[in-house]
Amino acid sequence: MSDDTPATTGAARPRYRADELAADVGISVQLLRSYQSKGLLPPPRHEGRVAWYGPHHRERLLHIRQLKERGFSLRMIGEALDEGPEGSLALVEEREVLRLPEVAERSGVPVEVLRALEASGLLRPHHLEAGDRYSDADVRFVRNVLTLLGVGLSLEDLMRIARQQLETSDALGRDVMDAWSELVGSRLRRSTAGADGHEHAARVAASIRALAAIVGQLVAYRVERAVLDAAHDEIAAHGTDAEVEALARSLGSGRGRD
Repeated sequence: MSDDTPATTGAARPRYRADELAADVGISVQLLRSYQSKGLLPPPRHEGRVAWYGPHHRERLLHIRQLKERGFSLRMIGEALDEGPEGSLALVEEREVLRLPEVAERSGVPVEVLRALEASGLLRPHHLEAGDRYSDADVRFVRNVLTLLGVGLSLEDLMRIARQQLETSDALGRDVMDAWSELVGSRLRRSTAGADGHEHAARVAASIRALAAIVGQLVAYRVERAVLDAAHDEIAAHGTDAEVEALARSLGSGRGRD
């Protein structure tokens, strides 16, 4: 067995040393030990002086990483893990409906800045009867906006770039829902005629949420590729050889100028 291959037991269940497990899930050994010291990760099994971690440790770390990516604090992650898989899923669903101060807490951005982003049209809450509500998608979006501002764009620059996209996305949203109503909504309502009202409503809501997620992914994919294609053309025309090589490496290719 090579040094970088996790060991296996006689039942072929993988087991890992701390460095192997950390590398497998993409974190540092220090972070792994920090989770363990905070009670988020169960202790390993010791054989002599060697500490062995198993598949359940790996699954737990992946779960922790997923919750962190959604903006959960370590305290919230601890609450989710204490409740077990079903409880943690319920917590995720519950936490998806956020008020503005909760977005501020999870993103690390002051409420005043979030209100400015909302006034600019970049941040758009769900307008519900109980008031404006947000989700973990808003938390991720705010973090991405801060990343753009951190590379030198001002909020005015960002708004100038985004203005046309905001108008286009509004029109796309209306077109998508018109198509859903004609092609899916009417059929879904016919197929659930006579069904329990709550069950029918849940199916409609699930269909719309799935559609929104898929369309969002398609648009994000196309916009990202369009920006990168335009960047390639700009750097090829005006950049240096080093810039061309750096962009190629960032895209996973060693190719430079043709």
